Amino acid sequence: NRGGNTGDFASIAYTFFTEAFLAYETGISDSKVQVNAITTMVGALLSCKAFSSSDYETLITKVTQYAARLLKKIDQCKMVMLCSHLFYVYGEKRYKNPQRTLECLQRSLKVADVCVSSNPGNLQLFVDIFDIYLYHFEKENPMISDKYISGLIALVNEHIASIGGNPTIADAKSQFVHTVKHIEEKKIDARFSGIVCNIPN
Repeated sequence: NRGGNTGDFASIAYTFFTEAFLAYETGISDSKVQVNAITTMVGALLSCKAFSSSDYETLITKVTQYAARLLKKIDQCKMVMLCSHLFYVYGEKRYKNPQRTLECLQRSLKVADVCVSSNPGNLQLFVDIFDIYLYHFEKENPMISDKYISGLIALVNEHIASIGGNPTIADAKSQFVHTVKHIEEKKIDARFSGIVCNIPN
């Protein structure tokens, strides 16, 4: 925005995104390319600060719709999870809609549940969602309370117990334990003190 007309820049950027959306809808059918395209769109939108709230909301809603319509459930889960960042951008005068962030994460959880039911090795999805919930909690998103974090810890523990000693979840379990220990260390902070931390055996 240095020395230029912010309105003109926003208009050009908006046109760029609408053209990108058209290219996505008409020219991309390969699932891996779709995932890469959505990831790129999310990164580009997070870096743009010139849009009005209404224009930004229109663009991020469209990208989130693309994520939710991906053919593979695992891709759906990961990309909707990623889109949660679009709705609560940290920093002054940035777009914030905490409810929509929560909705993205809740949708990801529902899809992850389907994925883990069909293949226990997909437990990593739950652990990744847990990490993003914790990220938003640490950034003080008002919709992400300590009760959500406690609930997710209990949920992941439940899945680990039911899956048992399956070697396919070893990495996910290790990451989960590391994150729960990180929370334990932060319990001197009053915001973290109410989180119920249980570490799996």
